[in-house]
Amino acid sequence: MNNTDNDQRLINYYKGFIMNGGDMSPTINEGDHMVVDLEQTIIRSGEIYIIEYKKSCVVCRLLRDGDKAIMIFDGAVHSIEESIKNIKVIGRVIEVKSLP
Repeated sequence: MNNTDNDQRLINYYKGFIMNGGDMSPTINEGDHMVVDLEQTIIRSGEIYIIEYKKSCVVCRLLRDGDKAIMIFDGAVHSIEESIKNIKVIGRVIEVKSLP
């Protein structure tokens, strides 16, 4: 594989998102730009992911507990425990940028 092939692979698996809402503040604030690696869909406890949950895109920190996932929102006092079967991991947030 040459560098051009590798660059194309990276382009295909990275996607940009803009944070909507304050549930992950102060880690990720409303309007922050996020780079998401769409290949990273296996849950690594404590990492931040974009997931599809109840027909919505959600940004949260995930903890894996057997066949359950615990969704943690850094800016909220609540968490949600859900069966892994009921969520779809879109990708892992690998970079966050706040723009002026």
